[in-house]
Amino acid sequence: MKTKLLLMLCLFCASISNYAQSSASQSGIAVQGIARDANNTALTNQTINLTFTLYYLDASSIEQLINKVTRNVTTDAFGVFSDVIDPTAVNNSVIANNTAYLRIEKGSEVISDEKLRHVPYAIAANNGVPTGSIMPFIGTVAPEGWVLCNGAALPTTAKALIALVGSNAPNLQGMFLRGTGTSPVNNQPGPALKGTQNDEIKSHSHAKGSLSTDTAGNHNHADGIFDKVMSITGNNTVNAVDGDSQLVQPDLGYARTMPTTGNHTHNITGSTADTGGTETRPVSYGVNYIIKL
Repeated sequence: MKTKLLLMLCLFCASISNYAQSSASQSGIAVQGIARDANNTALTNQTINLTFTLYYLDASSIEQLINKVTRNVTTDAFGVFSDVIDPTAVNNSVIANNTAYLRIEKGSEVISDEKLRHVPYAIAANNGVPTGSIMPFIGTVAPEGWVLCNGAALPTTAKALIALVGSNAPNLQGMFLRGTGTSPVNNQPGPALKGTQNDEIKSHSHAKGSLSTDTAGNHNHADGIFDKVMSITGNNTVNAVDGDSQLVQPDLGYARTMPTTGNHTHNITGSTADTGGTETRPVSYGVNYIIKL
């Protein structure tokens, strides 16, 4: 009789649904049904002990436990019982991103082992953002189903995300996000997927601006005769500094014109003055990045 009773109980379980947390309701998986005996008579105002096991199958079809709880459920005057199985917040993303199953047992007896059904709006709410999605967030504590991108260790239950990024969340503190691959606009590569790229300034040149050479410095002019250092007196006569006989005063008829030095260049040494800070960046606004479990 006990087996038939519980079999009938599970055959008449009406609905299993996942609903979101609110201030007026408990978050979890609602299980509701009518307990009947082998004669299809409702078992009213009775207490039945059941074990609820939530699990999913991995890529190798190996059962992965999500949560397991044993509790007493009590029927009402119509034989209806209701309960809420709380998989805990850390497992919500596991249920949302995997095909979950609910197994119901009475002691060692398996009463039901069925795929967990979601109502359409719950599927949209749970799966609207895939595992590994990153978004900016105004807050210091990540919302349910997300973790901060601060390099901290991920919960061991976040197996889908761990398979993508490893055992730690990416550390995006003080960083910008950039698409991987090569830009179709300027043909420049972004970082590798899950990689980083150091800051850089594109090679460029500068116009002279206000830079100029100065007029300081002495130099000689020579043409084979004026190859000595000369001095000019106040009456415009040219005097040989060392008394060379080829260099005579112009009033004796041997005046010469000193040649120009011709086109030439001057070297500039040194550098322009430093300006700016320690990095190149656009106008920024601070946020925390979060990643979906």
